[in-house]
Amino acid sequence: MTEPCYSKNPDNGIAISSLIRAFHCPRQYFFYKDIPSKPAIQYSICKLVSCAEKGSTEEELWYTLHMIHPEISEDKRHFLRDCLMAMEHAPVRPWTETDISVRSERAGIHGLLDKYHAQNGEYTLTRCTMAPKTGCWAEDAIRTAAFLLCIEEAGAVKTPGIYIEYVRSGIIRYYEPTPKDRRRVLHLIQQVKEIDNGEFPHKPLNPPCSRCRFSDRCAQNAPRRLSFLLKK
Repeated sequence: MTEPCYSKNPDNGIAISSLIRAFHCPRQYFFYKDIPSKPAIQYSICKLVSCAEKGSTEEELWYTLHMIHPEISEDKRHFLRDCLMAMEHAPVRPWTETDISVRSERAGIHGLLDKYHAQNGEYTLTRCTMAPKTGCWAEDAIRTAAFLLCIEEAGAVKTPGIYIEYVRSGIIRYYEPTPKDRRRVLHLIQQVKEIDNGEFPHKPLNPPCSRCRFSDRCAQNAPRRLSFLLKK
C-alpha cells in the first residue's frame, strides 16, 4: 500500500501516506512534501511475494520485478529471497482485487488498499517492515483507521478491522482500530491541512531527530527565543 506522499492537487485530498509522515514528525512532512517521491522497490517486492501464486520461484518473481522496475539492482535480490523464505509457511491472505483506490470525501483523504477478497469481504494491508512482537505498529493502526474511514463512507462491505501482512517476518496480524486511532487520524488530517497552507509546524514531544535527514534545515527554521530578541 503506497501512494505519493504529497498530492500536488489539493482537490485530490490528502494521501493517507501523508498522514503517516506527519505522524512520525510534522516537520518531516513539511520538508518532504515538495520532494518528488521515488518508487518504493522494497514495497514492490513485498507486494509481489504477497500476491504471487503458490509455488512461484525466485527466478520467476525476479523476472517480474525487472518488468516493474527495469532499473532494479542485483543487490535487491537477497531481499526478495528473504521475503520468500519468510512467507513460505505463512497463511497468505487471499484476494480477488488488488491496488484498490479508496477515498473519503468527508474526511478528505485517499489511498491505495492492497487487497480485497470479495467472497469473505476481508481487506488486507501489505507492509515491508518487520512485525512487532505483538499487535501492529502505531503507524499501521493509523493506516487501518484511515482506510476504514474510506471503506465505511463508500458503503462497501463493513468490517471492524483489517489484516496486516508483515511480509519480511512472515506474520499476519488482524487489527481493529480504536476510537483513539480514529481521533489521531482526524488530528493528523487537520495538521497536514495547516502545513499545506504554509504553516511551519511545532516540533513534537519525541521527534526522530537523530535519524532525520532534515535536522539542519529544521534547526534553521526553528522559532527564535524571546531572550534572543531581547538582546538586540
